[in-house]
Amino acid sequence: MINYITKIFKPSLRLPTLQENKYYRIRMDSFFINDDHHAKYLQYGWVKIEQVIRQDEIDRFMQTFDEISKLDGFELDKHLLNSGRLFNPEIRKKVQQVINELAPVILPRLFDMQKTDTHTGGAFQVKPPHPNSDLLIHQDSTVIDEESDYCLFVWIPFCDVTMENGVVSFVSGSHLWGNTQRSLGVPWQFKNYIPILYKHAHPVTVKKGDVIVFDPACIHASAPNLGTEIRHAITMTVLRKNYQLVYYFRNPELPLDQIEKYYVTEEFYYTYDFISKPDETLWRKEIVPYKYFDYSEKEMLELIRHYTPKVS
Repeated sequence: MINYITKIFKPSLRLPTLQENKYYRIRMDSFFINDDHHAKYLQYGWVKIEQVIRQDEIDRFMQTFDEISKLDGFELDKHLLNSGRLFNPEIRKKVQQVINELAPVILPRLFDMQKTDTHTGGAFQVKPPHPNSDLLIHQDSTVIDEESDYCLFVWIPFCDVTMENGVVSFVSGSHLWGNTQRSLGVPWQFKNYIPILYKHAHPVTVKKGDVIVFDPACIHASAPNLGTEIRHAITMTVLRKNYQLVYYFRNPELPLDQIEKYYVTEEFYYTYDFISKPDETLWRKEIVPYKYFDYSEKEMLELIRHYTPKVS
């Protein structure tokens, strides 16, 4: 039996306008309290907001970082460290505790708390000074079902981020491409187009106290830290009230046009190893159609061009 996977958003066909794009329409329901911030996010997939974080809040985050750095399983070498991927659940829980402590203070400065939840996830993003500390271009894992809703990440650096010490770059508009089934358990759909994507990724420098709010579906990368000091940062997740977390897993035993979708809770992210198949006795599983992207270079360039915001 031959299994077929149907392409979606075939660029040789007419690409939808922003107003016709399903993922644009979903994001029109703003989480922001500032209309200009929402307008830029909606088109670009990210927005820089200046002077949001206080020094005492950065100090509190750093206190937690110092605590987790002394725990088993914490290893900072030459690569960027994401605390959410460390195997020791005590590390993940300590990070969650400080986020739960400060999210109710920080997030109301940016978002409508009648819509969004302050009990959110996140992780430290620690970049040592080393030429190999770059983070390759990618999309972050899906957190909720992006076929019906969206979420945001708030990236909080603890220092000025320059072109030298690990600047973050975005492929603007890529949050609207529709790749909604993302995780470490699913091969990245756009890995064959990495050289093209780098050419269209634009760097965003920030000052200490600034934040970048971005969509986890927005393709991004960060350059190596070529400075002399560690570049510390942390992310927070902005979710709609009464959210349902999901996790996708590409099971090789399934037909090519199917994928596993797990309905999980925060506890999943404290305990799962992000490598093996999730435990079906703990998390409800559903088999859903797998969305597959297969573009030529010409088609990919057309997709990028179509959704890159026009500069007025």
